[in-house]
Amino acid sequence: MTKIISSISNLCDIDRLGEIKAQIADLQKIADGLAAGIKEMGAGKHDGELFSATVVKVDDRWSADPKAIAAKLKELMGDKAFTRFCDANQKKTSGYTSLTLNARD
Repeated sequence: MTKIISSISNLCDIDRLGEIKAQIADLQKIADGLAAGIKEMGAGKHDGELFSATVVKVDDRWSADPKAIAAKLKELMGDKAFTRFCDANQKKTSGYTSLTLNARD
């Protein structure tokens, strides 16, 4: 990346911050690729030479959709309607896989 030199003193800090954010973005792409590869190793603890990684897979889950329930309750009031629509108006929250990286002892 080319560094722009300016006579305005605060422009240097602005340019430095821009360069750093660009480097972070580049490094984040590399880190995301490495993390994806580690996650493909599956759930459990995986050791490197300096760090260990723990992969945890969280399954899909279902939960009540409060906006859908509230909309229906405006039409149908009462305890039975509330219970019926709580059961019928659920949304799915997709599962995910998490990765934790720690320095080795």
